[in-house]
Amino acid sequence: MSYIVESNSLERHRMKKILSRKNLWIALFVFLLITFIAGYLYEATLSRNAILADEGNPITINEVKYNYTVESEGEYTIVVDSSAGSSMLNREALLRSFDGNARLFFYDRPGYGMTEGESKTPKLLAEDLHFMFRKFGWKGKFILIGEEYGSLVMQEFMNRYPEEIAGAIMINPLGTSLGTEAVEKYADRKITPLFSRRVLGTFGIPRLLNNTELVDFFDEVRLESAEEKSFYTNLWLSKEHIDTVEEELLMMTTLDPIEVQPGLLGESPLYLITSNKNLMNFSQEVYLDYSSNAQTFIVSDSVADTILERPQDIASAINGMIQKIDRLEILRKQRN
Repeated sequence: MSYIVESNSLERHRMKKILSRKNLWIALFVFLLITFIAGYLYEATLSRNAILADEGNPITINEVKYNYTVESEGEYTIVVDSSAGSSMLNREALLRSFDGNARLFFYDRPGYGMTEGESKTPKLLAEDLHFMFRKFGWKGKFILIGEEYGSLVMQEFMNRYPEEIAGAIMINPLGTSLGTEAVEKYADRKITPLFSRRVLGTFGIPRLLNNTELVDFFDEVRLESAEEKSFYTNLWLSKEHIDTVEEELLMMTTLDPIEVQPGLLGESPLYLITSNKNLMNFSQEVYLDYSSNAQTFIVSDSVADTILERPQDIASAINGMIQKIDRLEILRKQRN
């Protein structure tokens, strides 16, 4: 009997050693390390899948391998450059709404999608696009569409190559306000919610919470299908995507303003599409000075991404502009 008692005592002693505070901390550390590694791999896999989902055509211009797509055909080439954080969803939304007679060009800026290379200023991007179009053999008759950050690229393009512009649609343009307090506040509002997603996103925590439906980080976003919502969510929870968005927004706070050149487009039409809030905060009415044939269209203050959220309005504006350009061309021929 004494042997059994001593044996039990020995086992209890061994168990206490195993369950010592030091060993518990070691076990907790190992568990957390395995969890973080698994989360990192989970995040990296899904993030990469979202970022690389949109494979188009590659072309290398000035050390950047651009990813681009060309849709439809027509007399005019519509160049679309969207806001910071835009994706193939913007393109698909516009294509579903537009059935006009024109060629549509979309591309990924450095940091987005399949485009590879260092980030560039809007001025350098405009120059790269112009060189790209020359390589394609496209000469003029461009209708530029630029929203937010994309409007900076399109404004630089317009200022440099006005003779090639048939018309322009500027959506929430910010070029004249770059580096101002108004743009700093605008960028800060957009960057603030990205911080926690980027930090926790390294280990896939926000994505796991969202994909298990414990939290919906994008409850306010309305898209055509569950598949599009899933793609949007995975993209906006990807650290690479968030880093690029933040980089572009911060760049807007440091760049010099892009000047409007009054009368540069002559009578070629220009549409300004914006909200009342942005029209006032960024004094956007100055963009109307580009053309003697300019109009303003107002969208709701709640619209953050017009091409994505209101593609039917953009498609309608494109069709209206093409009709206007055709009428102007007829009048020019009659005058000559």
